[in-house]
Amino acid sequence: MIKKVLQSTNRVRRRTKSPEAGCSGAQRQYSEGGSGKWIPFASFCTTGQFNKLGRGYIRHCGPTAAVNVIRTLDNYVRNENENSQGSRTAVAGAGKTEKSAGMDPEKLFLMCAEIGRRTHIYWNTEILGRFGGTSNALTKVYLRDCLRAAGKAVVKTRIRFHVWITPDAVEKAVCSGAIVYLQVYRHPRYQNHHMLCYGCRRNEGKREFLLADGWSPYPVWVGDRDLGRGHYLTIRCR
Repeated sequence: MIKKVLQSTNRVRRRTKSPEAGCSGAQRQYSEGGSGKWIPFASFCTTGQFNKLGRGYIRHCGPTAAVNVIRTLDNYVRNENENSQGSRTAVAGAGKTEKSAGMDPEKLFLMCAEIGRRTHIYWNTEILGRFGGTSNALTKVYLRDCLRAAGKAVVKTRIRFHVWITPDAVEKAVCSGAIVYLQVYRHPRYQNHHMLCYGCRRNEGKREFLLADGWSPYPVWVGDRDLGRGHYLTIRCR
């Protein structure tokens, strides 16, 4: 699926006549730091795959999004390490490097959920259809705690909170190489929800954003109107 996304992005690039048609990074390959930087490393875990763990979980889009952040950064780190080690072994004439199996999503979720419950940032409950889930105001602190608990497998990051989601702001963030953590309110589809944005593209003249929405195990492309309203955080490697 990731390969198909990259192929689709390449087709859009070939159809674009003017380099100014998209955002400054939307027409670049991820290796050049453009808006698709994180696509090859993206994680698309869903709330559905975690809701029956333990005694069950509800309103757990926050811990799910945290898992996707950790796994994405882990994929990135392992790729960098393998490339670095591959270069060294190539010079030394050694054999191929052994690939890591990656971080187990279920174990990561239980870790993140427990951190949230212990710090009272995540509440595994739903009262009157409103109270419960992950605190929007404390999500930055929550992500830092989860990343710290994940250990050395994850790179050092800089997380910044931003007021009000706008398509232009999210486009600028992903084009500058950030993972964007969206906190949407009263979304027509997702209602109150946490999810990630990994990239941006121009498709037949229309702007689209690639989401790990926590519902679909595959990339979801949405337009400006479906991006939602709320707050967002940018996650960058130091």
